[in-house]
Amino acid sequence: MAEADKDMEQRRKECLRKCGVLLAQRDYTCSRLREKLLSGGFEEEVVESVLEELREANYLNDERYAQNYVQAHWEDRSRLRIRMDLESRGVPSEIISEVISAEIQERGSGAEIRQIIKLMRKRGFDPQNATWEEKNKMQAFLYRKGYGQSSVRTAMNAVMDAESLDSDGFSV
Repeated sequence: MAEADKDMEQRRKECLRKCGVLLAQRDYTCSRLREKLLSGGFEEEVVESVLEELREANYLNDERYAQNYVQAHWEDRSRLRIRMDLESRGVPSEIISEVISAEIQERGSGAEIRQIIKLMRKRGFDPQNATWEEKNKMQAFLYRKGYGQSSVRTAMNAVMDAESLDSDGFSV
């Protein structure tokens, strides 16, 4: 019996070392790290024990992971895309909602409109001279990127309004 306990403790230490190596390279969610360790041949009870220890020591924190991810991608991805990326990485949806809401309160929702305008300009889209078909095609592209209908409309109207004003801010 004592031999089994020694063996289990040895496996736990190996698992902990493996976590140290992995977490030194980059941050992981609890779910992703669990998958990685289980696929590495560690037993379920050993993995759960080590993950709990890492959570208590704050080496593993899904909320911190989500905050870092949202901050890194706030200016270049839609809110929907950020949510889907975090869900695919195993972050609980409650944490995702809290983090995105906090970021909206801190930065405002204008980033999404700026992203859409940037994408339209990058693709050479001119909403004032575009045909109905070209507008629909651009809208479909933006919807596939994860932007909402109201954000797309707001961005298109902003571009049209900005282009109808001259450099002094007067209507042409």
